[in-house]
Amino acid sequence: MLHIDIPTLEEFKALAQIKGEVCISVYLPVSPLVENIRANRIAFRDLAREALAQLRETGVDKRKIVDFEERFDHLAGLERDVQDEDKIRKLQRAKPDPFETFWHYQAHGLAVLSTPGLMRMFRLPNSPKPLAEVADRLHLTPLIRAMTSPHDIFVLALAEESVRLIHAFANFPPVRLQIPDLPGNAEQATRRPSFHVRAPRGRLQNLEGEKVLLHKYVRKVEQAIHNVFAGLNTPLVVAAEEPLASMYRSLNSYPGLADEIIEGNPDQKTDAELEDAAIPILDRLYSREVKAAIALYDQLKPRRATTDVSYAAHAATAGAVEQLLVDLDAVVPGIVSDVDGSVIYSASDDAETYSVVDEVARRALSTGARVLGARREELPDRAPLTAILRYDFGLIQS
Repeated sequence: MLHIDIPTLEEFKALAQIKGEVCISVYLPVSPLVENIRANRIAFRDLAREALAQLRETGVDKRKIVDFEERFDHLAGLERDVQDEDKIRKLQRAKPDPFETFWHYQAHGLAVLSTPGLMRMFRLPNSPKPLAEVADRLHLTPLIRAMTSPHDIFVLALAEESVRLIHAFANFPPVRLQIPDLPGNAEQATRRPSFHVRAPRGRLQNLEGEKVLLHKYVRKVEQAIHNVFAGLNTPLVVAAEEPLASMYRSLNSYPGLADEIIEGNPDQKTDAELEDAAIPILDRLYSREVKAAIALYDQLKPRRATTDVSYAAHAATAGAVEQLLVDLDAVVPGIVSDVDGSVIYSASDDAETYSVVDEVARRALSTGARVLGARREELPDRAPLTAILRYDFGLIQS
């Protein structure tokens, strides 16, 4: 199983508020396989050294550089300039490695964000490009990608004979959730030995009564799983045959229920097969959300929607962005004013500048906007971003 730490919105806001300090951001792809632990550590150590080299070029106080260096070496768990495996093992036995467990449980990507008074690590479901950046603020684009991209979906496998709630993921095996009070099947929920009692002529008796019992079963299922979804917006898809699928939809109280269903008897599918069926539904849900935002842009431009980066920066700084579609691979170096959102563009990306698109997304997220990642070819005018505003911000475009 992969181990993922995606920051909450509150955590992201706290990281986004850090400005004016020496900030080091390290991102790297890693392997979740135990046999690649040492390779992961070495890859991190090499990027950390690259960041420290950038730091030395800026003329930062040497004591701060030493503090960062010791912190990174401690996390890497590798003694500098020690290549002999026997020596490394002896050192580790003499001094227990506090990050041994951390390195044993990885996903596909790793973020290490550090300032003189802080170090945070996030294990990411996607593989970011290797990056070592020194600036006056943390580089958060890969975190935005993790926070805004679709990664998981719940599957309710509902049949008369059994019920399962499965957490399905785009990048690793499904997890079957253990839920208190979830009935094992319809008979257990209704305390009836059988729904299907046949009359002498071979016809089902009391079909209306059978439907009432099925409703009772589905209601108990919905009540049992209701608390699982509290505070979440993760999509839910039902895998069921009729009439159970329609019954659950009529009783469902979770707004994240998908319109699509996984058809057929789920008892005939493994958890992995249900996950394989659910992930394309997750992708289609996200694609429809992106298309809906683009359609809304077409309706609201030019007064309440824009593809202009400078206008979007002004609006995001004022908290006026409702939705933001952003090409997270776009690199537009510059500086955005903290006062009014005005942008000074730069010809190159260096320690004094950062990605303007990243900064607009950061500010939009921090003020409660829905931020969606999209490919450049999907965005209107192939612009690096598309902003939909909460109110008329006075944006007039030619």
